Amino acid sequence: MLKDAINKYKNIKDKDRIRKETFTYFEKKYFKQPFKVEGLFDSGERVLGKKLKFFIPGRIYTWKYDPLLADMLPYYDKRPIVLVHGQSTTADGNMIVQGLNLNYFPESEKYQLLAIFEDVFKTDLDQAKALVSKGQVGVMKTILPKIQNWDIISKIFDTGGRLNYKWGFRNYIIPRITEPVLVEFGDWDAIPFFIPKEFMGMPPAKVWTLYTKARMEALKIPRKPDPEGSKKIQKRFTKPGI
Repeated sequence: MLKDAINKYKNIKDKDRIRKETFTYFEKKYFKQPFKVEGLFDSGERVLGKKLKFFIPGRIYTWKYDPLLADMLPYYDKRPIVLVHGQSTTADGNMIVQGLNLNYFPESEKYQLLAIFEDVFKTDLDQAKALVSKGQVGVMKTILPKIQNWDIISKIFDTGGRLNYKWGFRNYIIPRITEPVLVEFGDWDAIPFFIPKEFMGMPPAKVWTLYTKARMEALKIPRKPDPEGSKKIQKRFTKPGI
């Protein structure tokens, strides 16, 4: 699975053109006028998603973010692209959404992460896409026990994929999020080629260099399964209204 993803990525031609086109496309569709439906072939799912009062686990979103204590962070992303795991409330009462900011990974690793995710969770994703084809929002009830279990995620992406998944995992305080937009399935293939331009503290290339070093260090440490700890963490998630 991982080798297939790596080979597919290597065989993609004209990546520079794809990167330029991807940023322009995302800027228009998801940043500037995210809820404007463009023509007959625009599913408009992101418009329907706006009406939901929760973030859908297993789906990808982008939003504007103003982190708490930003001046104390070595770097942060004002426009993350996040694979959502779930929502919970912290001990101090903050409502948060937890997920993987794909922007924190280099292009090839982003491609691998998404390829593995789409392969492992194909059944769940197919169910969601079927709903979209009927003019509904693509929610996934069956994905919750898996995507919210850290033991399962770590086994898939760290033991199997060797990708140091936790590098991009973040908590986002919901009241500090503005303009959240659901990224439609048809645009997932472009996400690896999106070059973020709203990193603060250090440029993306520096963050990706730090990731590579951290990944090499993580590979030296054997993964220790912790099913009981994972279950405790899983209980913190708020059940979405699906």
